[in-house]
Amino acid sequence: MRNKTVIITAIVCAVVFVSALIFVLIGYQAEPKKEIEILLDGKVLYRGSATLSGEPDYIEAKGKNYTNRIRIDETGVKVESATCPNGECVQMGYLKSPYLPIVCLPNNLVIRYVNTADSSEEMDAISQ
Repeated sequence: MRNKTVIITAIVCAVVFVSALIFVLIGYQAEPKKEIEILLDGKVLYRGSATLSGEPDYIEAKGKNYTNRIRIDETGVKVESATCPNGECVQMGYLKSPYLPIVCLPNNLVIRYVNTADSSEEMDAISQ
């Protein structure tokens, strides 16, 4: 009777240990590298990393009538200033989701995440 209790306890401990180990390994997987694409009038103006360490990088997107100043830093990418009348692209802040790009309609500017081959985050539905 005592021998069965020891065996059952050992099996339960082993299962708990293996489950915890798997949980920890899954939690420490490297975050996939995120890339962004900045489009001006449908043409790629910039394609690269969504974050930069060290000094921030600035990109000037000069359209036909307006100019956007885009900042890429350790936090992410955002439109820092815009000469368009409403400035909604500045108010959006940092790019957060692949499903919600930063858009400046007066300047025809789009900042979005790029689908990379190793991306595990995909859309589950498409609407027309």
